[in-house]
Amino acid sequence: MALQEFIRESIEINWEWLERYLDGLTQEEIEYRPNDQCHSIGFVVWHYGRALDMWTQSLARRQPQLYEQEWAGRLGMKPEAMDVGFGYSVEDLNNWRCPDKALLVQYAAAARDNFLGFLGEHDDSSLTTTMMTNRQGNEITLATMFRILVWEVNQHGGQAGYLRGMQRGLGQ
Repeated sequence: MALQEFIRESIEINWEWLERYLDGLTQEEIEYRPNDQCHSIGFVVWHYGRALDMWTQSLARRQPQLYEQEWAGRLGMKPEAMDVGFGYSVEDLNNWRCPDKALLVQYAAAARDNFLGFLGEHDDSSLTTTMMTNRQGNEITLATMFRILVWEVNQHGGQAGYLRGMQRGLGQ
């Protein structure tokens, strides 16, 4: 299996599971937090989109993010390009307001589609030879960026599934 195909299939399978975890949940359920130091499913979905958007647009393409262009406003948030929720304090989590579930899913899907479009612009050779700068200022290959993001979305998809299970139990 080619590298590009592996990345694409990993992201697509993760998205299918994330959609299953979100299916039928109420707004109250996506806002549920087990305690004040935990994320909600809504936060996880927002972060999912933010991570894909920030890495693809700001870091790899060096262009404005979808979030900055329109999505922050649609979600009722400030268009702060590097705010992806990483490193939030308890106070930050308590102040974060969950947007409407449908809008969150639309943003995450738009960020995912944009990410996959960017992936499609590269072949396996360019993925392993094209360099970019990460948030810490280090040079990495696009393949490394995609590896980080495959791990990222898998981790957060699992979190959404776990939070759903906490509320609804097995198979619900």
